[in-house]
Amino acid sequence: MERKLRLYTGLTLFAYAASHFIGHATGIFGLAAMELVGRDIILAPWRTPPGRALLLGSLGVHGSLGLYALFRRRHLRMPPLEAWQLLLGLSIPFFLTPHVIGVRLGASAFGGDDSYPHVLYRIWTTETKLQSDLLLLTLVWAHGCIGLHMWLRRRETYNRIRDYLIAGAVATPFLAALGIVNAGWDAATIASLQPEFASAHSLPAPGSRQAATEQTLDLIAGRLQILYGALLVLTLIARLVRDRLERGSSPLRVSYPDGHVVTAPRGFSVLEISRWAGIPHASACGGRGRCSTCRVRIVAGGEFAPEASPAERETLQRVKAPPGVRLACQLRPVADISVVPLLAVADVTRRARAPHRETHELLVTALFVDLRDSTRLAAGRMPFDALYIVDRYIHEVTAAVEAQGGAVTTVAGDGVMSVFGARSDPASGARSALRAIGAIWDAIDAVSLSFASELDRPLAFGAGAHAGVAAVSALDLAGRSSLQILGDAGNIAARLEAATKVLNCVCVVSEAVFRVAGAAMPTSLAKEELTVRGIEDRKVPVFLARSRDEANFDEAEIEVDARRQEA
Repeated sequence: MERKLRLYTGLTLFAYAASHFIGHATGIFGLAAMELVGRDIILAPWRTPPGRALLLGSLGVHGSLGLYALFRRRHLRMPPLEAWQLLLGLSIPFFLTPHVIGVRLGASAFGGDDSYPHVLYRIWTTETKLQSDLLLLTLVWAHGCIGLHMWLRRRETYNRIRDYLIAGAVATPFLAALGIVNAGWDAATIASLQPEFASAHSLPAPGSRQAATEQTLDLIAGRLQILYGALLVLTLIARLVRDRLERGSSPLRVSYPDGHVVTAPRGFSVLEISRWAGIPHASACGGRGRCSTCRVRIVAGGEFAPEASPAERETLQRVKAPPGVRLACQLRPVADISVVPLLAVADVTRRARAPHRETHELLVTALFVDLRDSTRLAAGRMPFDALYIVDRYIHEVTAAVEAQGGAVTTVAGDGVMSVFGARSDPASGARSALRAIGAIWDAIDAVSLSFASELDRPLAFGAGAHAGVAAVSALDLAGRSSLQILGDAGNIAARLEAATKVLNCVCVVSEAVFRVAGAAMPTSLAKEELTVRGIEDRKVPVFLARSRDEANFDEAEIEVDARRQEA
């Protein structure tokens, strides 16, 4: 319930902020346009009694949940993005209170003028007020955008259009600020030409009723700021008292793989214990229970673990987690427990002496290549001779992948898994993967040619490619950057490669790769619809390539570029 309240109230506030900023941006066309379009049309729904009630209720609930989230944290060690979101969220009320009290309360309770000409002229003639409002605009928008990003980043559609959304997120506050400045100039110009305009919107005369009203509003705003500051201080004090009491009680021990044991106070979640002890632990949603990347398998002590909340059970059911698997961000052990992070890279990272980096969920294209008849290749040869041929094959495949901007993530026997788009945008990654298929084909043909005297037939291989969301983690092994992926993208790519044996083809590429690449669907290739078992038994539309000419996906890239030039 708390998670949904935070999400719904946050979306409400972000919708209001977006409409507010768009209304401000109409000031680019002048003060009159800002009043007519921005205030009377765009902001009209929020000026109704239901709109005001929804806005104020969301503001109160979301702010209260922010303080509660601060209280719940057992420590303040967190990734930078989470820290920025928390800091921005806690600072916004200080800057927002004077604006809400002076404009909204002044208009509704004291009959004040909340029109754009009045507010903007006041802002324009008070330099400090202008700077404060522009800072408030930046804080609110940044906080909202970070929250939206953390909520949506697991979704494939969001990752596909993320660059356009980033451009819009940057442009919106810039245009709003430009509208405020332009309309402010307009108000100042009108005031210089029309003295009655200046007298109507200037600061009230000392001792007047309006001056007394504004002093009252300033007093209310100041006291509310003090009240919020007191609540913030009390929250921090409550955290200290709680932590002191918890540390006074008997601590518990959490055991990790390879003998890592952490002694921690009671009340910490497993994810908080991992971060507190400096053990890397994946968490794509920032520990809010919105994803399953932090999940752990309980090895011992599960009988003492608290029951999962409805929100946690919903997430675990969505990923079809087996019994004994819990979300680390929601599991708060009450006794000694032993867990295995299912998406953790802690031990590899420690041995590599690499700085900890959070695992990110990205829209990438996975390409899996496997050598055919490797058992027959080894028959009748010295082991080292067969290994030399396989090593040459792996080397050439890796070189072809890297030449197209991809990264090899796993080499298991003669199977090579690679990923594209982890260090670029999804569309470029998908197009690079399509080009890499032909490059790999040429590379394996070159290996066959160089060993023609030793092979009774050219090397055969199978390849599968799929675009989807995967958890991507960067490591630094022996001074060289390496990527690791886990998720549907790699799993489906491997299953598509296995399907090449049944479909009597060399390469199977899912329709998702072409869709993410923005390329036209290849009409010359056979199309099938495969049921991918183990991945929710879902059907995946795919295209089959049986010859090198059919795998010349460079043509798809050329067609994309031609379309863009025509557009």
